[in-house]
Parts: sequence; C-alpha cells; structure tokens
Amino acid sequence: MIEAIPMRHVPKVELHLHLETSLRLRRLAERRGEDNGQGPAALIADPAKFVGYDRLRRLRYASRAGRVADAQYTPENIEAITYELLQEAAAGGLRYVEVRVGGRRGFTLIGPRRMLEAMAAARARAESDTGIRTGFLITIVRERGPEEAAQRVREALDCRDCGVVGVDLAGDEENYPPALFARALAVAREGGLGITAHAGEFAGPSSVWTAIYQLGAQRIGHGIRAVEDPALLAHLREHVITLEICPSSNVRLGLAPSLTAHPLRRLLDAGVHVTINSDDPLLLDTDLSREMENVARALELTPDQLTAMMAAAARAAFLPDDDRAQLERVVTSGASVDTPSGPMPQ
Repeated sequence: MIEAIPMRHVPKVELHLHLETSLRLRRLAERRGEDNGQGPAALIADPAKFVGYDRLRRLRYASRAGRVADAQYTPENIEAITYELLQEAAAGGLRYVEVRVGGRRGFTLIGPRRMLEAMAAARARAESDTGIRTGFLITIVRERGPEEAAQRVREALDCRDCGVVGVDLAGDEENYPPALFARALAVAREGGLGITAHAGEFAGPSSVWTAIYQLGAQRIGHGIRAVEDPALLAHLREHVITLEICPSSNVRLGLAPSLTAHPLRRLLDAGVHVTINSDDPLLLDTDLSREMENVARALELTPDQLTAMMAAAARAAFLPDDDRAQLERVVTSGASVDTPSGPMPQ
C-alpha cells in the first residue's frame, strides 16, 4: 500500500521551493528572543479565506516581506536561514533542490552579491554536511515591471558563481503578460540560465502557451490549467516541458477543491512531465515527503508513478546533462537516504 512507503527516506528532487525569507528570519529571531510578535505559524491561514489572485498576493508576497525589522536582514542571518532550509530538505531525503529567492528587500538592504554569497556559503556547508546539492533561482515579480526584471537578470548572471542556475517569472499572470519580460528573459536564456515561469495557475492555458513561446520557458510553475487544452497537453508532452505541481498550495488557494479532485491525475494520464513540490513549506505547513504521501493516497498513485515524477524532476533540473543523468539514477535507484551518500558531482 502507498501508506507503507517511507517517503522521507526515498531520494528526491524538488524544483519549486521558496526560501520564505521573512518567515524564516522571524522564526530565527524568535528562537533568539529578539521578537515578541506572532510567529510564522500564526500566518498560516484558514484555507477558506484565501481564494483568488488578490488574496494570493496578500498571503504569498506580504508574508515574505515587511514582517521583520530591517536589522534582521544581515548576511549572517541569510546564511543561517538558508542552511536551516537545506538541512530540513536533506533530512527529508532531498538530494537536489532549487531554492527561489525574491530578493527585493534583501537585495536592497544587503545587496544582491552579499545576499547570494551568504546563501552560497550555506549551500557549501549543507553539501559538505549532508550531501545535498542546491541551485538558486532569482524570482522576477511581474508587477514590478520589465525594468526591474532586466535588473534581476543582470544580478542573476553576475552571481552565477554563487550557485544561481535560473530565473523564475512569478506574480500576476493575467494582467502582466510574458511579452513584457521577453527581452529580459532572452538575456537570461542567452546567458545560460534556466527559465521557469508561473503560469496556468490563476490564468488559463493561454498563459502557459505564451510563457513557452514568448519566454522560452523550459518549466512551468504550477500549470495545472493546462488540463483545459488538449493541444497544450500534447505540446507539453512532445516538447518535454515540465510542470512544477504544488498540490497543497493549489488546494489552499482554491485552485483545486481537494487533493482527490486535483488535476494531477489527468496530467499524468496525458503523459505530461509532472513533478511534485512543496512551494512554501512554512506557510503551508508541509514538505515534499508529505506532499508525495498525501497525493499518493488521494489519487491512488503507485510507487512507480511517484518514482517517475522524481525522475522527471531530475531530468528538468537546471544542471549540466551529465549531472542530471546521475541525479536521475540516484532517484530511481530506490536506495534509502537515512545517511548521506555523498555529494552530487560538481
């Protein structure tokens, strides 16, 4: 039975995971006795209250900024929370993870180079201690316009030595079309960065089509509304464009009525390359192991299907070809990760 599979000890890959900077800084401050306010758990909302994009903005983006003092934004604290996240990921069986950072407040207060250097220091420590390997994605928020997008791309390219492997276009997909960001993301693509875009979450299949054709997106964040367009499903399958599905996030935001009614099963049945991700683990009180276990039970997925999704994540990682191939072998081997098995190759 699916319930008997120890997901925490199965080697895994996660491609859609946000640092949740302000929540983690707040938790760090609380542990040090530096903050008397409400903790991160108080920000985890009643699912019924968060439906629709305006509420998503208040929940997702407001929760990541403006809730901690500027003084908490130091390189030392950024390193601490990044290392904490990677430790948690490694303890949950992850062998490779791509962590997204929005960066506006941290980049302003610390500077992009210093912030990413701090994250890179945590990355190196975590790999040495646990064997987990990490790439960073710089998030571009659509509402902030194409000029800031171009600046974020320049920063991402300048900080590739810190482990930046790609950029992520996020935000209001209905009112800020991909064409506004095509030039900036073309620079990123030409510079060798991977491209992923939030699409098919609050907007329909057209947002996925435009992310593919106007941005050259290799992966789609969420993308669940692709099920509404059979031609799009065929295109995703044939062109090996991978969807980063975040089941609890989708249910929490009212995009699927329940896990049992989640379109993941239809996407799999259509042959689309699908991955499972936790999105905002502190905010949603989840992690990748729980996401896999819950989805497996709700949709009656087999162990082979779960392994296939981890293999799809390995193949879609923004890594060199040889490293992706080795990572796929790791996640399909069935080996336990109770103890670190050594770092992935550089």
